[in-house]
Amino acid sequence: MPTVHLNGTSHKMLTHGYEDAYFALKTFTKAFGHIEFNARDYYVQGLEGWPAAVDARIEMNEKIRDLVKYVEDHLESLADQAPKN
Repeated sequence: MPTVHLNGTSHKMLTHGYEDAYFALKTFTKAFGHIEFNARDYYVQGLEGWPAAVDARIEMNEKIRDLVKYVEDHLESLADQAPKN
C-alpha cells in the first residue's frame, strides 16, 4: 500500500484516483454481468466448447473480484491514513 507522506503523492490525489478506479470497476462489473452467456453460442465448437467457456468465465470473474478487492484494500489503507483535523 502507498504511504502518504510530505514528499509523496497527496492523500487527496491518491484517494481520488482509487475512487475513480473503484467506480469504473463497479460499472464494468455490472456491464460484464449483463453479457449474454449461453451454451447455444458454443455448442458448434464441439463437446468441449461450453465447458471451456464456463471455465474461462469463472477465471475472469475471479480476476475481476481480485482487482476490486485490490482497489478496496487501497481505499481502506488510505482511509486509515486520512489527515486528522
